[in-house]
Amino acid sequence: MDRIRLDGPIFVLGMQGGGTTLVARCLLRHPSVVSMSGGSDYWVATDELGFVRNRMSALPRTLWSSAHRDDLDHALVGTEHASVYASDLLLPQYRNTAEDATPGDSARFERLLKEHLAVYADDPRTARFLDKTHTYTVKIPYLDRLLEDHEPHFVLVVRNPYTMCFRAVRRKPPAWRREISYEEQLRLAAQHWRNSTQLALEDGPKTGRFIAVRFEDFVKDPAAVVRAICSTVGLSYDDDLVPQAGHRMPFATLPWDRKWYPLQGDEWRDQVGDLEAGIVDEECSELAKALGYGRLTDTAPVHDAVLRIAGLPTAPQLVA
Repeated sequence: MDRIRLDGPIFVLGMQGGGTTLVARCLLRHPSVVSMSGGSDYWVATDELGFVRNRMSALPRTLWSSAHRDDLDHALVGTEHASVYASDLLLPQYRNTAEDATPGDSARFERLLKEHLAVYADDPRTARFLDKTHTYTVKIPYLDRLLEDHEPHFVLVVRNPYTMCFRAVRRKPPAWRREISYEEQLRLAAQHWRNSTQLALEDGPKTGRFIAVRFEDFVKDPAAVVRAICSTVGLSYDDDLVPQAGHRMPFATLPWDRKWYPLQGDEWRDQVGDLEAGIVDEECSELAKALGYGRLTDTAPVHDAVLRIAGLPTAPQLVA
């Protein structure tokens, strides 16, 4: 393992339901990119180290995802924290910074990434490891310090909070341990969006190896967004990386998996009512507006100083 080269691992960041799977799949189609499940032949397979039990056992607990958390059995949300781990309720248990990194955790993490490259890479000398464990969105400084000798890259995917929070509560809520009002559920989901997005936008640019893209822009022009990502993370671009008619899903695909071509629009937006929008406004409105998001409007353009979209430069302070 000591002879395996770990160069520029790529972390796709964001929230469940936020478009990270599609963006990650584009990069996983690249012949040099390897995930925890294999190379480019299996670009739809599981790609979250911190989510799968036998990988979790090889990782420090600080790098675990929000599922199977028997060590964080919360009185309200139990052991499955998918849409609330970055809420005010749980963020202190998931947030890690550079000061939390230890040499032991660094060596353990490096070893696991190198093992996957050794097994799956066609050419370990040029291979790049990719992961999209969602909880890493609030751990950029920690990951950067753990892998400081290997220059990790970070790709943040953001999506409209009005529909994302609504979807989180309606489709994949935590298994609440006690009765909780619909309004309170929405508020926790909105805090989760705000804290995840704001921390990533504050932490990412400081690394010098960061790009943020809006999923809505990806849907409109996937080639432009993927080209910008490739340029930032140091991968060659090819049109075959983006969803196209004629692409066949690999063997590993689940029968109900629709996350490729044709790209799907925002099917939840028209269902968001005044109640939901009001709660999201209370928690997220300033950041949402800065990123060009509204309740029922199409995504608005943003200024370069707010978000790096399609390769445009940004100011160091992305969010006031």
